[in-house]
Amino acid sequence: MKHKYTILAAAVVLAAAGLAVAKAPEIDRGRIDSMVAQVLQQADNTPGTQRPDGAAIRKNVILQLQTAEVLKNEAFKAGLNKDAEVQNQFKNVEAQFYAMQYALYLERNTEVSEAELRAGYDRQTRVVKLQQVHFPSAEEARKAQELLLKGLSFDELMKRYPNPEQAFADFISPQQLPPVMAQLVDGMTRGQVTREPVEMDGKFYLFKLAASERNPEAPPFEQVKPFLTQQVKQQKVQEQIEKILKDNGVGG
Repeated sequence: MKHKYTILAAAVVLAAAGLAVAKAPEIDRGRIDSMVAQVLQQADNTPGTQRPDGAAIRKNVILQLQTAEVLKNEAFKAGLNKDAEVQNQFKNVEAQFYAMQYALYLERNTEVSEAELRAGYDRQTRVVKLQQVHFPSAEEARKAQELLLKGLSFDELMKRYPNPEQAFADFISPQQLPPVMAQLVDGMTRGQVTREPVEMDGKFYLFKLAASERNPEAPPFEQVKPFLTQQVKQQKVQEQIEKILKDNGVGG
């Protein structure tokens, strides 16, 4: 009986020793470096976060990649690489990954001029003061436009067609306006009146850009230049992507 227990104990020791000497999968150094760089970049992009210890991150990354590699191999042994539904999901994830990488590639290779940055800064820091009158129909709004063409001032037009909304006379950022209004104001100069009535909420408006200036509380250009550069790049990339999609029959 004692001999039987001795054999069992030896088997347990050998099994434990076998587990101890099992060799973890080798991970290509390039994969490790790439993942470490991603983690560090995420930390750099998070304001107020202390840069983490590089050695600790590398150790954790190696463990994550080894774990993923072991489980991937087990998945292959289980035949999941031949499972139709698993492959469909993999192809979807793969397509999304390459789409994201292509968008990042476009952003890295998109040039932004100083003039474009200045124009973006002007749009971001612009505040405007609007005057308005509204009418129940487009026809009545156009009749009011005829009065303006005949010499009636916009202030006199507002008195002739008063409404409670005219009491708001503060400066406002175009970005705070409804999209249709923001786009309209973006192309207007001081003193200009909308050429066509603007329909909103069942009413037809005539707007005048009474004043336009830079927000006195806006930060200096150089301070926000990095943010503007990224923003303008992303906007240009989005325009490129929309064109590519349209050329390939995707979207409206």
